[in-house]
Amino acid sequence: MKILLTNDDGYQSPGVAAARDALIACGLQVLTVAPDGPRSGTSRSASFRKAITMTKAGGDDVNPIYVTNGTPTDCVRVAVLSGLASEVDAVVSGINEGANLGDDATYSSTLGSAIEGALLGFPALAASQQSRDGRFRLVDLTDYDFGRGARIMAELTRLMIRDRSKLPPRSVLNFNAPALPAGEIKIASLDRRVWDPSRIHSIETENGPGWLLFGTHPERDPIFEHRPGSDSWVLSRGHAALTPLNFEWTLPGARRGFARWTRSAVAELNDALASELSGKELGS
Repeated sequence: MKILLTNDDGYQSPGVAAARDALIACGLQVLTVAPDGPRSGTSRSASFRKAITMTKAGGDDVNPIYVTNGTPTDCVRVAVLSGLASEVDAVVSGINEGANLGDDATYSSTLGSAIEGALLGFPALAASQQSRDGRFRLVDLTDYDFGRGARIMAELTRLMIRDRSKLPPRSVLNFNAPALPAGEIKIASLDRRVWDPSRIHSIETENGPGWLLFGTHPERDPIFEHRPGSDSWVLSRGHAALTPLNFEWTLPGARRGFARWTRSAVAELNDALASELSGKELGS
């Protein structure tokens, strides 16, 4: 089984390395195609009038790494449409440095590139990691522990491939791992962001006042409603949040069908996590 892996923090980011290692350890072959540098917050931005180059930058013949000059969406498109990734079984994006939750997920190029994979016909997963301190701020000060989240992400990918025939078209999982090793995986809805103009940080620039519109202040967390059952609520309680999203908007029952599959997959993985705590390996 072969995976197309991308991310939005650049091909040399620790998150994409952790994802690649975990997928390989899970027995999957990994083709990595990622941007030449950070492309956070570009959602599904794509290049229409720029030629996207793709250059081998590492790995080996079985698990190669390619770098592009485009966005994460471009990475997926050039890999698939050039024929390089024509035989992959799923598309994985991540692991992002920082959680992608609620309304903010719509701006995320981690999720955006996974959506591109789904629109091109593949099961797709976006994976993100909360910082070690358990905060929700967009400026990290404490680094990330990708280990447990990466293993869960790899197992989710394996299950999506195994059950591919059961998945509705254009299905995407948005996975967020908590700061500490996850107690359980919980199915979560997307939370809602609370926009407070008084918290938008102003700075001086050479062109006058400027505003950090997404609240990227190092000491302030974004404000979510924290509705029970939402992704931010689940993460704040030390669990991994998994949100099934379906982009076959006009197909009756597609969302419900994907939700049913996700419930079954989460039950299977939580059983595996419980076994791991008893001394067994996840996925054994």
